[in-house]
Amino acid sequence: MTAACRRDELQRRFKVYERQRSFVSAIGFGPLLLIYLLVHTRYLRPWLPQSREAELVVLLLLPAAWFAAVMLIHGWWAPARLGLQCPRCRHRLVGRAFMDAMSNGQCDSCHADVVSDPQEPA
Repeated sequence: MTAACRRDELQRRFKVYERQRSFVSAIGFGPLLLIYLLVHTRYLRPWLPQSREAELVVLLLLPAAWFAAVMLIHGWWAPARLGLQCPRCRHRLVGRAFMDAMSNGQCDSCHADVVSDPQEPA
């Protein structure tokens, strides 16, 4: 986002971000479900390590690290790609920062204008 944009455009971008976030979380969760299903069948059991600690790493920590990495990369990359950033300080306008920007029209980090049209009176 190179300059302040209209409120409806910012809302549209945020809805796209939320849809992508749901899809990305499914991609991140998929390996967890697949490993769980394969462990409870005869297909993956021969390749698991014999020690319980190593099995815990393979079955729980590696898929959880995958999920966290996918979500963190999406949280960093998607706002920049969709223009959900402050034009001055590049602060991501997602979550509470998005709600603040929609309510007062300014970035909550540097107070630059991010919404070009004023909020409609209630």
